[in-house]
Amino acid sequence: MPLSFFRHLNCFNCFRREQPEVIIATSTSYGNDSASRSAASLEKHRSKLSSEKIVIETRPSSPPRTNPALLVVGKRQYDIQESYPFPTLAHEGEVIVRTKAVGLNPIDWKSVEYGFCLPEFPWVTGREMAGVVEKVGSGVTDITVGQRVWTSTYYRDRRAGCFQHYVTVPQHTVLPIPTGMSFEEASCLGVAALTAAMSLWHWLEVAGSPTTEPQTIPKSGYLLIWGGSTITGQFAIQIAVLGGLKVIAVTSSKTAEVAKRLGASHVVIRDGKSGEELVSEIRAIAGDELTRGIDLVGPETASLCLTAFSTTQRVLFAPLAMISSKAEVPQNISVETVEMKQFVLNESSQAYAHALNRLVEQGKLVLPELTVLDGGLQRVVEGLERIKKGDMAGKKVIVRM
Repeated sequence: MPLSFFRHLNCFNCFRREQPEVIIATSTSYGNDSASRSAASLEKHRSKLSSEKIVIETRPSSPPRTNPALLVVGKRQYDIQESYPFPTLAHEGEVIVRTKAVGLNPIDWKSVEYGFCLPEFPWVTGREMAGVVEKVGSGVTDITVGQRVWTSTYYRDRRAGCFQHYVTVPQHTVLPIPTGMSFEEASCLGVAALTAAMSLWHWLEVAGSPTTEPQTIPKSGYLLIWGGSTITGQFAIQIAVLGGLKVIAVTSSKTAEVAKRLGASHVVIRDGKSGEELVSEIRAIAGDELTRGIDLVGPETASLCLTAFSTTQRVLFAPLAMISSKAEVPQNISVETVEMKQFVLNESSQAYAHALNRLVEQGKLVLPELTVLDGGLQRVVEGLERIKKGDMAGKKVIVRM
């Protein structure tokens, strides 16, 4: 079913305008009446005043600030609302950021297509952006108005949906844009890059974690990335290589060179091969030494990963694109549930974002190829459609606001 495009709505009755200032002007000036004015003079003055026309001039108040937003108004239905309410600072430690660029992700179209992660209608989606700090609330430290920042947001707060001109987010989710980065480049850090970093450092115990003592993490072994040329996969390859691991990336022939360029030790081309053939190829490379892996494709490939891992050693596996509840998981494999909401709900998770920033600033991470769409909110649905159709394999879609 095609997505319905934009229908401009009338202004929400969400703002109560301030009462305009009223000025009463007459052609008569009272001046300073003398205390000795006679009763007759006063009466004459009142008569003259009452006969004159009174002009009421209104000085319009400043209109309430509005906030253009792309609303999800139903399953597979979007509308642009030009006068959406300006976000508030409802809690201590919150920041309002003016959106300059937003990153588009598969979850953005999937949630609208299949009706999940949408608490109610209308709703504002979008999970990563870069912009300029507009306002800081009470208790905010180390963040200043006018600062260039990027953020990763949580879908349950409508104020934080990135497909609007202003967002409200907790201060611990706001990171300075690394020196030399554009808004467009920074807007791709909040989902794929952060997911790769937290998945590998926190859940898969890969060396480089800012929260773990370096000497406790082995810097050797294999990591399987099924979906190695996806945007998350591209960041994961680089972080794993920095952590001393040998990466086996499963990709299509079209994007295989991307995985090789980023440092994958082995690239398994999936084109025209059965699942069993792919698993055999992976096991021929790693033998029984494959002890870590992430799947970025879906339940079917997640199940194939289970058969490619070591059968004798402890295995850590993060199926980021879900795993079937019917999948048979060997006892030596720990299936990790990656909860990216922890970045918002757990302030200590900010350490991962700061570590990610440092890698970018040090030039140790290569960003994916960007496709930047000009035109603001009017281009978001178009960009999501291109991702959905598979036209942007290996490329990151950004909308410039």
